[in-house]
Amino acid sequence: MNDQQWDYLVIHVNFEPSTKDEQKSNNLEIATEKLQGSLSSDFLKKEFPSQFKTQPTTLHPSKQLENFLKRCGNEGWKLVETVPLGGLLMFIFMKPKKEIIEEEKVENNEV
Repeated sequence: MNDQQWDYLVIHVNFEPSTKDEQKSNNLEIATEKLQGSLSSDFLKKEFPSQFKTQPTTLHPSKQLENFLKRCGNEGWKLVETVPLGGLLMFIFMKPKKEIIEEEKVENNEV
């Protein structure tokens, strides 16, 4: 009798869009417009570097997801289901428990 045991991993992805205020908070051009040009964008950047830091370019979301799924697969996780839950998408992964795999190798003289 094979009493297979499983490990599970659940990851969620948030699909709720950010608010316009969050999107604009680091926008240098908008800040300069609000101040009607009284402070230059160079000045704002220099005086408030943490507020107006240059955002690194990010990969397209599909490529980010592909890289994440590859990393999970390389760690032995198998994607078995995606479940929407409110504004989240839950990714459910599973893999055999490691102890069971190692015990089977010993039983089969594969060590």
